[in-house]
Amino acid sequence: MELEKFQQGLTFDKFATMNDDDRQLVVEKIPEEVKEMVMVKAETVVTMVSEDMDEMESDSPELSVEILKTGSFEGLAGHYADGTAKIIKVGDLTYLRFENFEVTNGPDLRVYLTTEGNVKNGLHLEKLKGSKGDQNYLLENIDLQMYDTVVIYCQPLGVYFGEAQLG
Repeated sequence: MELEKFQQGLTFDKFATMNDDDRQLVVEKIPEEVKEMVMVKAETVVTMVSEDMDEMESDSPELSVEILKTGSFEGLAGHYADGTAKIIKVGDLTYLRFENFEVTNGPDLRVYLTTEGNVKNGLHLEKLKGSKGDQNYLLENIDLQMYDTVVIYCQPLGVYFGEAQLG
């Protein structure tokens, strides 16, 4: 990719849809005002998701739902975040669930389980499914005792958007 040529036509949509390697190359080279433009545009885009608890339960109604940990989201670095994070067990499966969730949108937001909110030592789960709405993330083979905070993190720009301390 020819970076200078690409930067001239950089839009939020191009930035949001490029692959991780190209995006990281661009982030390392673009001026701060272009990064700010990307962040401001991302804030105006709300991505909705609505996953029910039913999607986690099988056809067996006798499965019990156990809440293992819970916490409330709060915004970080000037961003808005609200809602509840829960780690729940449904039968033999464990999920991270967001309820009544909303966060300021950003480019390439990711979900992490961390210790004390530090993504460097955290576990990256996956991309955030939506900036607004209930959502579920399957937790497989994870020692939940190691983590006490859920973090919403803008991967390419290294910005914390929100966290929920679990207790």
